[in-house]
Amino acid sequence: MKKPLLSELTLREKIGQTALGRLSNPGFKDLKRYPYGALWALGNIEMEIINMNETFAKTATSASEWVQTIKEFDKQLKIPLLPATDCTMRVPFKEYETLHDAVALGATDSEELAYESGVMRARMMKNYGTRWMWVQEVDLPNRNQAVMHGRLFSDNPDKALKMNIASMRGAQDNGVAATAKHFPGSDGIEYRDSHCADNMMMLPFDEWKETQGKMFQGMIDAGVYTIMIGHGSFPFYDNTKRNGRYVPSTLSKKVITDLLKGEMGFKGVVVTDGITMRSAMTYCGDDLAELYITAINAGNDVILPVKDCYFDIIEEAVLNGTIPESRIDDACQRVLDLKEKLGMFEDDFQEKVGDMDEINAEARAFNKKVAEKALSLVCDKNNMLPVNADKVKNVSIIYSGHDKEGTDRAFDHLKYMKAAFEERGASVSIYRGLDSDRQIKEIDEKSDLIVYVGFLMRYAPEGFSAFYNEEKLTFHRALMYGAEKSVAVGLGSPFMYFDFYYCFPTFINAYNDMKETQEAFVAALYGEIGFEGGEPFQLVPPQIKHYLKMLEEQNK
Repeated sequence: MKKPLLSELTLREKIGQTALGRLSNPGFKDLKRYPYGALWALGNIEMEIINMNETFAKTATSASEWVQTIKEFDKQLKIPLLPATDCTMRVPFKEYETLHDAVALGATDSEELAYESGVMRARMMKNYGTRWMWVQEVDLPNRNQAVMHGRLFSDNPDKALKMNIASMRGAQDNGVAATAKHFPGSDGIEYRDSHCADNMMMLPFDEWKETQGKMFQGMIDAGVYTIMIGHGSFPFYDNTKRNGRYVPSTLSKKVITDLLKGEMGFKGVVVTDGITMRSAMTYCGDDLAELYITAINAGNDVILPVKDCYFDIIEEAVLNGTIPESRIDDACQRVLDLKEKLGMFEDDFQEKVGDMDEINAEARAFNKKVAEKALSLVCDKNNMLPVNADKVKNVSIIYSGHDKEGTDRAFDHLKYMKAAFEERGASVSIYRGLDSDRQIKEIDEKSDLIVYVGFLMRYAPEGFSAFYNEEKLTFHRALMYGAEKSVAVGLGSPFMYFDFYYCFPTFINAYNDMKETQEAFVAALYGEIGFEGGEPFQLVPPQIKHYLKMLEEQNK
């Protein structure tokens, strides 16, 4: 297929290249009228219970069904669709293995493993016909911004950048576009979630250039194909206000066109974050037409996601002069150039590439390698590790976490930890929390080893990452009995140690609840492997660390 020239396309076809839709859009049944350029394979953690119409269903959508759907769409289109998805930990289809997220890779501090993670994601995505991943998260972290937990390699800008570049290259070297997000980034102070509230980048511009801006510039210079714009405002660069609210970066021509495309020289595709998040929608008074037009005029090249009415709205805006056709031409050309980089106009291009079983086998081997290098021993003040297999006959696992029932999350995954202990001759009991002082006393009396497991991850719970109610009460009773035989492990947020487990003499950061991670954790407890991981984030908040250092110096 020959790459089309702009002169060979109708206005509506050019608009289509800027439109990213969902399968629930009726327009996908009439692609002559609605020639979409991109398609969202939802990266939802519960994708396995969403069918092809994106409604809750008993039957899961398979990867092969998804690929066949893309093939049928491409037969009807002059320009092939660019399927895209978010895939920080897992791709949207349950047939594929879950991969380690950024925080575990950050603990390994290995650019080679980061590169390999990009390769693995690319291979999985190409196997179900998808060529655009909305990864890498270049934002600097905030321990209180729960939505970002697990997405980031490190709070050290230099380390985070080198890992992001390695992972990006792994994907793009294998034919999948990577995305640096969410421009202009995070200031480390703002914790609000733009899905539901305004947030902002509060750094002065010069300070931003030396921190967050430096990281995005690094990704641009390294050749990242696409950049996603966040909804956070950037008032030190664009102080435009409406009804007392600063303009979201998504809708700011100064931020996108003047800064990102102009001063920073980005030549690739700019895509919005979810355009209907409340922080963007409410700025435009929930007026979709104004939202779409403002986003395009600001410099976005792809709007994620749009409704079918987008085509008529943008077409009318171009015809009446509200949007210059040159802006549509620029956006369309950038998308066509991206598709060309991905080989989508080559005669031998195939929607599906690779063997699923082979890819999953490689993913399991990769997961095991990362798990054994990522485990971080935060403290072992009483030197209880390694444990002696001859003396550990009864193990009790006490769990605190936010699992949704029926979604095969961390509590169910404790079966892997249980099996690993049993392979070493131990009998294992699992408890969800502690409901009384008597219970922990009884557990102590029958146990040789007590393992406290904590699970906090983005969206688990929605909002701030913290234990609540009965989950929190576990920490009131923990260590009342059996402190000398107790060890704690965090399967998720790396900040659980300081926030909840600081009294535990032995704590391990394991970063996720994957099978390979739990098996590596048990192997490390017995001394079969070492604790090789570093701490990718400062466990003690910087401001607290500052005053603790002052106290130490005062007490010398």
